[in-house]
Amino acid sequence: MKTNTPLTLVEQSRSESAFGRLMHFWRKTLGLSQEQLSEDLGVSTRHISFLETGRSQPSRLVAAALADCFGLSARDRAYLLTAAGFSADQSVFETPELAVWMNKSLLNALARAEPEPAFALDNFGRVISVNRAWLAFFLPRVDPVLLEEPNMYELVMNPMGLRPQLHNGLALSCGLALYLTMETLQSDNPMGWDVLERLEAAGALPENWQQLGRRLIHTSDYPLALKTDEGVVNLTVYNDTLSSTSQLVHPRLLIGRIYRDDRQRVVSDAELAAVPEDHPLLYRPLQGSGEVGRPGNS
Repeated sequence: MKTNTPLTLVEQSRSESAFGRLMHFWRKTLGLSQEQLSEDLGVSTRHISFLETGRSQPSRLVAAALADCFGLSARDRAYLLTAAGFSADQSVFETPELAVWMNKSLLNALARAEPEPAFALDNFGRVISVNRAWLAFFLPRVDPVLLEEPNMYELVMNPMGLRPQLHNGLALSCGLALYLTMETLQSDNPMGWDVLERLEAAGALPENWQQLGRRLIHTSDYPLALKTDEGVVNLTVYNDTLSSTSQLVHPRLLIGRIYRDDRQRVVSDAELAAVPEDHPLLYRPLQGSGEVGRPGNS
């Protein structure tokens, strides 16, 4: 018999219905029985069960009422309503012309951020492309194995990554774990499950991360309190969604930039000069978006 692990609750939420997966996850996280939830919503326990298993589809009113019962943030509420079918899922990647625009926008965004670190991720944290400053920041700080197929969740949360070097590593890991869980339960994409399982295997999921993550304020940016020889240096990672709409677009790109809160440089010129010119992540273009070179190249 499998023992409980930090990922047990997420695994138990793997029903056929995206809405059911999210509903089950939040009900269990909050310690609510189906009977309690049925009383709060004014519906039968049977209907609650059918919603979780996917045998019934919620109305907009019921989906919104559930979000209220769970006390969800605006972001997590959006995941629940989208899973219920009440938000359009538009993908800019479906149109070749827009994909070319996306690629140019991506590379220009990375170039404009220099000399500060910048990067592009997909929905599940896979690092798609970076600028020179990003490599200068991460290459000396994380285990090389994490950079073979880099994923931002692992780079930040894994004990072989930034986690031991972060003063706020516990809180940040809880928040990022919950964000990844919402993506995974909403989509049931194998990539999301793979990342969650790797994080669990590495011991990167803190105990009771669901409850701790729920209490955090969800924003498009997050702090990195980095321990250094000069003391704790406060950094902020700012994220933007590169797509036709602001959130919940599948697939989509997240463009991130890292800045020091005191407005000093994150990496020095010497650190930038040490970055290998031929690193495979450096200004890597999107696959399938045409042959678009680095910004400034013909």
